[in-house]
Amino acid sequence: MTTSVSIRRPRVRLTRVVMLWVGCVVCVVTGQSVEAGYCGAASYRACPTQACRASDEFCTARVRCKTEYRTMKETVWEPKEFTVYKTVFDTVRERIPLECTRTIYETKYRHQNYTVKIPTCETKYRTEKYTVCRNVRETKYKTVKCVHRYAVHKTKYREESYTVSRHVPVKKVREVSYTVCRNVRETKYREVSETHYKTIRETHYKDVTWKVCKPVTLEKEVEVDGGEWKTVKVRCRTPVVPKCSGPPRPGCEKPVRVACAPRFRSKRVWVPKRVKKKVSCTTHVTEIKHKRVPYTVCRRESYCVKKRVPYTVCKVIRERKTRKVSYTVCKVVRECRTRKVPYTVCEWKEKTHEKRVPYTVCKVIRDKKTRRVPYKVHGHRTETKTRCIPYCAPRKVCYTRYVTRPKKVPRQVEYQVTRCIPRTVTRKVPVRVTIPLKIKSSCSQPRDCETCKD
Repeated sequence: MTTSVSIRRPRVRLTRVVMLWVGCVVCVVTGQSVEAGYCGAASYRACPTQACRASDEFCTARVRCKTEYRTMKETVWEPKEFTVYKTVFDTVRERIPLECTRTIYETKYRHQNYTVKIPTCETKYRTEKYTVCRNVRETKYKTVKCVHRYAVHKTKYREESYTVSRHVPVKKVREVSYTVCRNVRETKYREVSETHYKTIRETHYKDVTWKVCKPVTLEKEVEVDGGEWKTVKVRCRTPVVPKCSGPPRPGCEKPVRVACAPRFRSKRVWVPKRVKKKVSCTTHVTEIKHKRVPYTVCRRESYCVKKRVPYTVCKVIRERKTRKVSYTVCKVVRECRTRKVPYTVCEWKEKTHEKRVPYTVCKVIRDKKTRRVPYKVHGHRTETKTRCIPYCAPRKVCYTRYVTRPKKVPRQVEYQVTRCIPRTVTRKVPVRVTIPLKIKSSCSQPRDCETCKD
């Protein structure tokens, strides 16, 4: 808006100047009177008499300019910062539980009775007599004479001279040169390659086999003992009785041994008989099934990252210095002294005494004892036992499996935006306005300029 105002003002001024110059040139060239209020730029019928004079009187045809202020509205664009929110979606891993069912085969047992012949062993005892030799120890004493020899120690003293060396310290000072190491640290850089790892998940498949037990019923022939018990008469052992021969008479001297009448007893005997019988038996056949199961394999893939690492290099600078060190010198001074030295003299003495010495006498005594000696009697007995036969039984089990799924979660993110906002500004602009002069006319009636001439 400011640019358009500044361009218009020079154009208005230029137009006015051009019009003034054109009017002046026309008046000078023609040499005639000009009927104009604005230097010949316009012609009016009722023009004042003073304006019809010669063109050299320019003062009667002049114009007057005036500066006025006009109110103008201008649009100004102002930059302004705004806080704007936008929605960003973040990917989040969500664990979702899934209820699954799988079949588990359990091993169950059923009971079956069977007959077993068990060998028996019975322990019995019999009485035996035996002789034991026993040692009896007896302690006795005897008197023995002993000679005991012992030493008697006596302490005596003798005078002895000896020399003692005594050290006398003397302090002295000397100059010692030493080297001082000073560490100077310098920082340098080197390129170090670091190995980073990222986890890559891959899905593989594997074949899973499992066994399924199916019951199969079969018929087979089994030999069964179909015997029976029968009653049999068995003759008993006949006893022999002494009896007199001939007619009975008193005082029989030679009796004759006569057998009694035979006797019989009934006895049950088992008569075995093998009979073939068809028996249905159920067996379990194992069937192998296959299934392709996916599984996830995580592997770590390495990649190299190079970076500059500062390290410090320590240089050792050696400096030579001198210092005064005090030291002590020992002088040896010898002195002669006397002391008493003890020494021991040993004398041997004998002493006789009696003592009782024990000794042992061993006697053998024979004792008669009785003991029970075990012996074993072998036999057989029949026993019915129960055994458990395993079989497979399927059962369905529910378990929870977790699956990870990606989920997008929205969130608001704020950021700054700069925008230009229009604003209307009011200001006053100076404008030059041309006002024509009002000239009083001497003519009573408006007429042409030519009639006004004297």
